[in-house]
This record gives sequence, C-alpha cells and structure tokens, in this order.
Amino acid sequence: MKILQVIHDYLPLHTAGSEIYTAHLSRALADAGHDVAVFTCEENRALQQHTLTEREHDGIPVHEAIYNRIYHDLSEQWNDPKMAVLFGQVLDRFRPDLVHVQGLQFVGGTSSLKAAAERDIPVVMTLHEYWWLCPRAGLMYDLDGKACERATSAACARCVDIYPIDRERWSDTACGNAHAELGDRRWFARALDQRVRDMAEAAGWVDRFRAPSRFLGERFIAAGLPREKLVFADYGFPAPAADRPARVRRARGDPLRVGFVGTLSEYKGADVLAHAVARSGLGAAQLSASIHGALDWFPEVGAELVALAATTPALHLRGPFDPARREGIYAELDLLVVPSLWWENSPLTIHEAWQRGVPVLTSDLGGMAELAAQGGARVFPPGDVEALAALLVELAGDPTVLDALVAGIPEVRPIADDVVLFEQLGEQLRR
Repeated sequence: MKILQVIHDYLPLHTAGSEIYTAHLSRALADAGHDVAVFTCEENRALQQHTLTEREHDGIPVHEAIYNRIYHDLSEQWNDPKMAVLFGQVLDRFRPDLVHVQGLQFVGGTSSLKAAAERDIPVVMTLHEYWWLCPRAGLMYDLDGKACERATSAACARCVDIYPIDRERWSDTACGNAHAELGDRRWFARALDQRVRDMAEAAGWVDRFRAPSRFLGERFIAAGLPREKLVFADYGFPAPAADRPARVRRARGDPLRVGFVGTLSEYKGADVLAHAVARSGLGAAQLSASIHGALDWFPEVGAELVALAATTPALHLRGPFDPARREGIYAELDLLVVPSLWWENSPLTIHEAWQRGVPVLTSDLGGMAELAAQGGARVFPPGDVEALAALLVELAGDPTVLDALVAGIPEVRPIADDVVLFEQLGEQLRR
C-alpha cells in the first residue's frame, strides 16, 4: 500500500509530539513493506514561497513545500489553494492509496483535503489536538490562560486578531452587520464564521478521524463530527532501543530526580513545575528537577524559568536535547512531570516515560487524566503549584510511594498495532 503522510512540520528541525509520531509510524509502515512518503512544509526565506523541494528523513521521501508565513488573509491558515496545488502535484506523482493527515495548518488545510477527494483518494486524519475546532493552533486555550470549553467566532477573534485580514472581503458591505459589536475584531469573527462553514464541508472529505484519546474524540463528537467516522485508538510506540542506557536507580538518601520534557510554552506548564519546586522547600540534597526545552521559543516563559532557577538550587534548566539522547534523559529520571494547562490529548512523553519504567505526575485534565487512570501516575489540579509541591515532598520523603507508582505502570501500545490499524483502514476504504 502507498501511504502519504501529511504534517504541518517535520523532523529534524521540528520535534514536537505529532512530528515524532509521524516519523515513528512512517518508519514502521515502511518496515512492514509499505511505500511511504511525507508531505510537509518549512520556512526558508532563501527560497520563494510555494516552492516544492524534496529530501529524505530516515530513508523516507519528504516532499517539502516552502511556506514563509506570507499571506494576506487569516483564511489562508485553514484554506490555502496555492499550497493545495503543490499537494496535488505530489498526489499525482506519488499516487497514494491512502492519505494520512497528521496536521493541516500551513499545508493547504481544507483545500488539500478537497484535492485528495477530487482524486478519489481515501483520507484518514489523526486528531492530535483541536485544530479542526480552534483557530489558535488547535489549543483550545485562550489568551487569559484558560482551557476553552468551546470555540466561538466572537471569542476566538480575540486570539487571532494579530494576523493579516482582508478587510474588504469581510467588510460590512460584504457581510452585513454580523459581529458589528466587536468593532475592529468583527472582520476576524466573520472570517472565523467562514472557517466553521469550511470545516463542516471538509468533514465530508475525510473518511475516518482517528482519536488517540476518548476525551478528545468525545469533544469532537459533541462539536458535530459523526460518531461513525471516529476510530478510537491510542498512539503506538516503537520499543525502546535494546542497547539503551540502563536505568540509574535512585539510591537511598539520593535526591528525587524529576524532569519536564517538552515545549517551554505557557500552556505546557513548565513554569508550574518550577514554582512547585521553589514552593516545596526541598533543597538540592532532596530534589533535583531538570527542565528540558528551548528557552528562546517563548521568551517570557524562558525568562521566568531563568529567574526561578537562579534562586532555587534544586531547579536545573538543561535546554533542548537531540532525540538521540532521549534514552539517556529518561534513564536518569525517577519521575516525569507533565503539568500542561490545555486539554492535552494523549501526550507522547507519558507513554515514553512509561515504556522506560518512569512514572508520571500530571494535570488532572483531558487526556492526561485519562491516561493516569490506568495507573503509573498521580494527578494534581491543573496549575495548582501547592498541590504539585506537596506531591514532590511526599515522593521525595517516602520511596515506597514511588515504588508503588512504578509497579502500576501500564503496558504501552506497540507501533505494530498502528501498522495493522492503517492496513485495515486502507483495505476498508479502498473497497
């Protein structure tokens, strides 16, 4: 079977969860005998926007469209016919039996789905987040730092009013008095009304939506996606390397080693962990907390972390790491902390930690809470520094609590199960 993976960014420059999962699945499908390629985009100001380039990653062909974030209207974030032309060229050249969408922003959006539908190519979309519902990168997380219960054009206009907008297209003359009460934001709300309509139409061009968590899937069903189009299946993962470093077990009297691995953004909550370490009162002899991530991607968060680390001996900022070092990072942790403030789906880091015998502390929210209910984890209210600090004190002081968490770690779904899933979907949808 020929399978084209579609993702907004890709390795090696982009190493968030969806990119890593796409690479895992691509490799596993190729190893199972399938012909796999990737369509993605990249910013490169040395090349003209909407130029199509080619490269390889881990032996997988990558068709990379240049997208320099140059556009004149907000709607191009979810409906970009020019990018879809490039996508169509790849479809015609590669002629896939199945398109697997992992991300649509910047790679044509609904226009690319339409291009696949026009060629009668089945489409499966894995819902990594809420992009289908939320124009703020699918976060369902507002500018005030709150997880959104639902997306509405009027409310979401506040999150996107920094982007280019075609005022003539969304003018009072063209759109009447819709959202007039929003003043200058009315153009953005009108564009988002169109986004809702575009997504409703595009749902007909996707044959199956795959939800890695029950939580996320049910939210999409509540928002109007047909239940019969949803397939519930958590992520599969390749087995850890056989030659990985042995776990460095915590010796009696050693500090509890906790870590954060991920993007240092306000919605990922690394600052929640940092404040909890400071609030715990634990010294470097009792606790060693390592935060792994790039400090310059979200400068305000980075500056806050630097200031806290300067006055908190138990807090260490380790910076980003090459994926090749991932095994060594986990080998030196007793505990992973996933303190996200948004409706996480099924965080890859939780699965990675579990595979390596590392239990988790995580926010009692969304897919994080769903995973934690399986065992191998404790939860705390999202953003609750005091509650997280209390858990750190408890675990640092009583090794038996950590032992019980390790004993409760559940099995992680193997990537081979995902290969079977997409083989089955491919067969069903090509009939």
